[in-house]
Amino acid sequence: MAARMTKGELREDPVLERMQAVLRFSERNSRWLIAGVVVLAAVIVGLLALRSAQDRAEHDAALALSEAQGSFMQGNIAAAENQFRQVIDNFGRTAAAPAARIQLGDVLLAQGRAEEALSVSARVAQAGGVSDLLRVAGHRGRGAALEELGRFAEASEAYEQAARMAPFMEGDDWLNAGRSALRAGDPARAKEMLEQARTTVPDTRRPDVALYLAEADAALP
Repeated sequence: MAARMTKGELREDPVLERMQAVLRFSERNSRWLIAGVVVLAAVIVGLLALRSAQDRAEHDAALALSEAQGSFMQGNIAAAENQFRQVIDNFGRTAAAPAARIQLGDVLLAQGRAEEALSVSARVAQAGGVSDLLRVAGHRGRGAALEELGRFAEASEAYEQAARMAPFMEGDDWLNAGRSALRAGDPARAKEMLEQARTTVPDTRRPDVALYLAEADAALP
């Protein structure tokens, strides 16, 4: 049976503080944290639930995850990769493990290792027993890796899968699906995806949608 945390330990627990810092970081860098940005919010919710359950094993896994995220935020990419792998290896049965896989994909992409990132993200996207939010992030990670590999038609489909499942930020997924379809030479599909994006993206991304829509219209017969 897992050891229980005392009330004093909970009050001094560093996990919430670390995760709040991660969320602030993700908000500032949402354009390049393609796979991980959404899952971070989900992880925070999950970790708060774990705190209330006071499960020591889950808590230790969450703390290890937050430390890895801290390394990533500080630009220590090699250290972050090692730490995310340790979360997966040492806490594979906890809620933190699939989130670590998602962010390992971000780390691998940051190092130009798109094939490895694709494998890691696909594993989460296809896994059973994980939340829909994590599966969405897995599809986003697949899309980002496929786009990096120049497999634009497949990337567009992966982003569309994320968009159709996403409870929020689906506008960015539709935009990414449309952009990838354009690069794949399929302006008709691009226009379909971008029309979906037009009504769902934040105001700050609407100029991007308009630009890609103009490109799609110009490429259509």
